[in-house]
Amino acid sequence: MQGTSGTDVGPEAAQVRGLDVAVEELRAGLPGWVDASLGTRLRLLRVVKQRLAAEADGIVAAACSAHGLDPDGLWAGDQWFILAPFAFHLQALDEVLGRVSAGRDPLPAGAVHTRPDGRVTVDVWPPTRLDQALFLGYGWRASVWMRPGTTGERVRGEAARAYRGAGFDASGVALVLATGNFTAGPATDALSMLYHEGCVAIVKLNPVNAYLRPFLERAFAEFIDAGWVRFVEGGADVGSYLAHHRGVDRVHMTGCATTYDALVWGTGQQGEANRAVGRPLLDKPFTAELGGVNPVIVVPGRWTRKDLRRQAERIVYSKLQNTGHLCSSTQILVMPEGWDHTDVLLDEIRHLMRTLDPAAPFYPGTDAKVERAITDQPDVEALLPPDRRYLVHLDPDREHSLFTDDVFADVLGTVRLPAPTVADYLTNATQFANERLTGTLAATILIDPDTAKTEAEALDRTVAGLRYGAIGVNEWASIAFGLRYTTWGGFPGHTPQSIGSGTGVVGNAFMLANPEKTVLTGPFRPLLKSPTLATHRGRGPMFRQLISFRMTGDLGALPGVLTPALRG
Repeated sequence: MQGTSGTDVGPEAAQVRGLDVAVEELRAGLPGWVDASLGTRLRLLRVVKQRLAAEADGIVAAACSAHGLDPDGLWAGDQWFILAPFAFHLQALDEVLGRVSAGRDPLPAGAVHTRPDGRVTVDVWPPTRLDQALFLGYGWRASVWMRPGTTGERVRGEAARAYRGAGFDASGVALVLATGNFTAGPATDALSMLYHEGCVAIVKLNPVNAYLRPFLERAFAEFIDAGWVRFVEGGADVGSYLAHHRGVDRVHMTGCATTYDALVWGTGQQGEANRAVGRPLLDKPFTAELGGVNPVIVVPGRWTRKDLRRQAERIVYSKLQNTGHLCSSTQILVMPEGWDHTDVLLDEIRHLMRTLDPAAPFYPGTDAKVERAITDQPDVEALLPPDRRYLVHLDPDREHSLFTDDVFADVLGTVRLPAPTVADYLTNATQFANERLTGTLAATILIDPDTAKTEAEALDRTVAGLRYGAIGVNEWASIAFGLRYTTWGGFPGHTPQSIGSGTGVVGNAFMLANPEKTVLTGPFRPLLKSPTLATHRGRGPMFRQLISFRMTGDLGALPGVLTPALRG
């Protein structure tokens, strides 16, 4: 069948007509969204907040059912954790646009700084005293580093500029090719297109989580009635049809580079030929978050046995959350050669991966990716027989698929790098991560406070030198996705010919222009047990109540937030 773009596509005639109608309705509704007042946009945000509060239990129950999770088990609580970015995004937009509506600067006073090297950074978390109080026990701090050459004056002038008289540069009909691996993704991407880009949006749900459609349609009912949002279902054929539709102005996707390349360049030999000569099949503005091979870098120092257990829990959780079906999952554990604690840390990791509740993979193609990752590797440990939770010990000087392919499953690769000194080790680790690992999405550094103090210059060089869009120091970098004031996306520099971890950012509630990376820090020994520790059974109750509180303002939910956090 010939689509509007003139390319061969697969949807049936009736489905094509429905897609065409959806695009036509969005185009008709576009002027209304462009002209909507800030007050209207804020009111609609608050309606969605109330709707999410009402729908959250159903969303989590549906996700647990789809993933085969015991509703009372350890991993069911993660479904609340990974729904939370939807709530955080709504709250962040409400806070920032509320400041603008009140005639205030969107950025808090004192948030913009200039480093000794001239780089401008912006403190983005915690953004309010309430957030500081709620998350005090975790000690999270986050700043966005701007691209070199950006001035502090420019940063302040351009923050949320669309809502301060400048308007949107390129409003239009946006296609969102939504992720299938977690519940918050379709909603947060829709909010990004609506509020950050000034677009109306047709959201193509992935077949893996198409069960979200009725929940999302109820949450966004006012947007749907006004002709500003449409949710549709279908596979790659529907995505291709809509991406090439002449009524769609731009595309945003969360997924994998293979899908991006197929849409932009085509498949097989013809796709490679098109890419080689720069002849795209799809020549529209296209932003994308595409994952990558994400490292955790363990820095040698004086770690107690409790420290080793705690950081093993963080490493394992960053691998096993959502059965490894996350773009931000840790794939490579970088450790110092000759450090007294390396083998002890690995033993702690083995123990956790063997004993934590099992959870079956649910994402299509997982078995093939796992097989490719472990084939012909001489040192593979299957920790949850018969075929799950692998440790693969790798030679850093050889080529391995785990260095280049996002395995998207519960396989953790380990490497040991020379560490004659801490500074030398950090240099080696930075070079390895930047040059040997494919992708630029997220990197995490674990370093004890004494070493961080004595090696402050080397640590700063590492944070500055790592070419990743999110860097976590003593906290899993993935938290930068969830906070939403932070930015999330690949490090700048990817091109359509070599898309890597993608282009553009999401989150970014202050709507900062020209961000480079988010740097998230946490205490090595926090006051409270971080929700990113694998055995934290309070995650579900805590985030359930946190979503309720942030969406409704009901103070009665606060004890339900704080009590599980204290118990862990």
